[in-house]
Amino acid sequence: MAAGALFEKRGERRKTAAEPVSKEILTTAAGNIVFPSQQTIHRKITHALGVFLESEARIRPHFHLTGESGSGKSFLTKMVCEEHKVPFIEVNAAGLTAEGLSGNSLSKALTKLKEHWNEPNVIFVDEFDKLFQRNGETTEGFRTNVQDEFLTALESKYVSVFSDYGKYPQIVVENSLFIFAGAYSNQKITNIRELKDAGLRTEFVGRVPLVFMTESVPMDELRASIPQLALFRNYRALAANKRTKEAADVAGIVKIMVEQSDEMNIGIRMLNSAIHQHFMRNV
Repeated sequence: MAAGALFEKRGERRKTAAEPVSKEILTTAAGNIVFPSQQTIHRKITHALGVFLESEARIRPHFHLTGESGSGKSFLTKMVCEEHKVPFIEVNAAGLTAEGLSGNSLSKALTKLKEHWNEPNVIFVDEFDKLFQRNGETTEGFRTNVQDEFLTALESKYVSVFSDYGKYPQIVVENSLFIFAGAYSNQKITNIRELKDAGLRTEFVGRVPLVFMTESVPMDELRASIPQLALFRNYRALAANKRTKEAADVAGIVKIMVEQSDEMNIGIRMLNSAIHQHFMRNV
């Protein structure tokens, strides 16, 4: 279905990234929440996906998605794909090996493409920076063969995908939008020049020229979202939890998040974890 039809069906007007950001937490038509600090990047991802869908995959605005670990790169992309019912195929680049070597090669990581080759789909390549950086430092030629395989996939109509009995059938990949995500050791990277400085090969520049960056969600936004989360409401609905005030539960969850954020940067991933820990603390 074209992107225009999707927006018209829901009675929505397509928003652009230039529009003012609301200070309130927004709820999408699918019931997902979008933090104020992430509304701009949510619109950018939505717009890119909209162009891809409206053109019926004739235009594929592949892009890089940078931002600190835990800032919601995979979370936001998957959310937008779910909102528009677009298949989301995730590949972890850090664990890939070159074809012909033992391990998880790109042909194996793309096996899910066999189910969605004939419709627009998104291939989300997480930890892409790990293909040319080691411990945050640029490494010449690090996993060059895997990078070459991605370049081939970007330029080709078909890719080889691992199948039963060790066969590698050719599967259509020209209906795929590639998103290359990475934290880049939490460097602030907003354009191609900064990506090249971080080690991105020149061959990727013309093929993936767009760079979007996610922002870390501040604690006050995380705190404000807690009462709106389905997991929190479900716990509160249990009889044993109705005896405490909502504010007390929110304060307890925030305390856990603050303690954990001092030890590790897990961003929005900490929300559900902290909610479980709070309500299960007496077990």
